[in-house]
Amino acid sequence: MTERDRQYDIQIGDDAWIEFISLDGRYDQAIDIDALLNGLWPLICRLETYCVAGCCGMDAFDFTPEGIAAALVDLDRAQLHAACAQARIAVAAAASDVFTSNTLNHMADKRVFLQLLEHVERCTAAPETRQPASQPR
Repeated sequence: MTERDRQYDIQIGDDAWIEFISLDGRYDQAIDIDALLNGLWPLICRLETYCVAGCCGMDAFDFTPEGIAAALVDLDRAQLHAACAQARIAVAAAASDVFTSNTLNHMADKRVFLQLLEHVERCTAAPETRQPASQPR
């Protein structure tokens, strides 16, 4: 696929992407996701390295495993991992299938946000074991 074909996808690795799911006819169903991501903002803000969300939306963020690892320095990995799991559960339980974020400057299908949260959750797991940071070793 060309870069233009990936225009609305979210890059999560060198050759890994979360594919855009069309929102045609569903824009009016969108609900705000920002409050559901409350515990993740310290990490998300550090991922905003390519540009600013107000300009580039999700393309402003480095969601690669390397970008997430770099952003985690000096942050509480276990707290962020737990916040990610909590956000994923809240998004999954939400009544709408379309979410919008003013902070991220993005609108997406629920499945896209869930895939992104699952990816971030994997990346915030304890590095020694790749088990959730909240589980005993």
